[in-house]
Amino acid sequence: CFAQAKQTTTITKDIVELNENGAGKKVGTVTVTETADGISIEVKASGLTLKAEQVGFHLHDKNSVRPTKDASGTTVVGGGLGADIADLGSLTVNADGSVNQTVSSANIKYSDLKGKSLVIYADATGGSGTSIYAAAIF
Repeated sequence: CFAQAKQTTTITKDIVELNENGAGKKVGTVTVTETADGISIEVKASGLTLKAEQVGFHLHDKNSVRPTKDASGTTVVGGGLGADIADLGSLTVNADGSVNQTVSSANIKYSDLKGKSLVIYADATGGSGTSIYAAAIF
């Protein structure tokens, strides 16, 4: 009795820079592949206007690129992406503004991505008050 090979589920989405008007230019792609124990995310981007360093990479609970306003009326770029629900570690931005990296998560299932977004922060912490740089929408 042979086990039938499970078809691999993969999806590729554009990464867009975010600004006070919502989505800006496309800067790359993310390709998410379902694995036996979670997901694998291949990030390919270029032309990033970030310093060559580690930047935060998180899953957020919403997928609107529209900015929102905070309590004081200040525009929050990427505010429509909702709250951070999973830290996917950091990405390395190369000196030429590119990223070519694969990260994995055993805590996120492929089916968990629908209606959510993968977010690149402007610095390594990706914590509250850190600016959102770009996102891929699912």
